[in-house]
Amino acid sequence: MGQQLALMWDKSPDLSGGFFSRLIELLMSADPIPVTVSDGYALWAGTWDITPSPIVALEHRTLLPWLERLHPRRSVDIGCGTGRWTASLSAIGIDASPAMLAIAAAKPGLRGKLAIADAGALPIASRTADLVLCALTLAHVRNHAAVLRELSRILEPGGTLIVSDFHPAAVAKGWRRTFRHDGQAYEIETHPYTIDQLLAMGRDAGLLCQELLEATIGEPERELFQIAGRPGLFEAACRTPAILATRWTLD
Repeated sequence: MGQQLALMWDKSPDLSGGFFSRLIELLMSADPIPVTVSDGYALWAGTWDITPSPIVALEHRTLLPWLERLHPRRSVDIGCGTGRWTASLSAIGIDASPAMLAIAAAKPGLRGKLAIADAGALPIASRTADLVLCALTLAHVRNHAAVLRELSRILEPGGTLIVSDFHPAAVAKGWRRTFRHDGQAYEIETHPYTIDQLLAMGRDAGLLCQELLEATIGEPERELFQIAGRPGLFEAACRTPAILATRWTLD
């Protein structure tokens, strides 16, 4: 197996009793165990929030300027996971993982605002959300087109849809969605797509892409690499677009 950069972090106790984040960048000795999305997040849910990730940090600073300009009345967070965006948006959170939603439900303001559902069959009435967020989720489903049609269906005229995901260039470089549980590395199944495919599926779903960002790891993420004791990996990571973010309206 060739050397592949897996932007995934492990947690190990440091000398102060807290957590020291260590970048697991070269999985050379053995491949991670492949798991389904359902099984993967069932294992990962308990440590997801305390597992620092340069990908999640980059995605957060990429989407935040878009979200701060909006003042939504009815938001829906698709693939909300542990609710990292849900509470700040006062959104309804939807996810297919009971384990991730259980973590989200324990957070202030989220109990009673979460639902278990597939992204391709949302329990939301048509044209009722003025903000729909689908963050780091689309590539976890096989039928991207069906999900985009559902996101389009629930979006009201004049509303905004924001979709973020691993950038296709990062996938092509071998970056994988991996995590560790009880010392074992796991890789969660994904179904990648190209930018052209995403734009075509969006058009077919009645959506118009208003803005597309190809975000790269940069100075705000440098500290994570330094803390991990892998400062040399920072420069390599900066050379590949890591996050694809798109902002849509109804066509």
